Amino acid sequence: MPSIREFAGGLNCSVITVRRVYQDLESEGLLRTKQGTGTFVAKVGDTERETFRREAVEEALRSAVDVGMSVKYEEEELKRLFLAILHKKYHPEEKEGES
Repeated sequence: MPSIREFAGGLNCSVITVRRVYQDLESEGLLRTKQGTGTFVAKVGDTERETFRREAVEEALRSAVDVGMSVKYEEEELKRLFLAILHKKYHPEEKEGES
């Protein structure tokens, strides 16, 4: 991985921001930093990868449900909306009403 300063310069963002991201990824076990040699992507097993993927999606879905509930969407409305969005994302070539 590029150094924190190099990465921040390439992204035109703060060194502090990139350092925080590197630290977060390291605390999640996705990066390893070795003094004097740099930062490397950690070897992540299939179980850890699947856990990370599931947790990322669950967090996003929980947030979406929280937003829906905060604007008084009913459970069935949320289900219909979720399924419609899911279908559009996985089948973008279909026009509305073709399913």
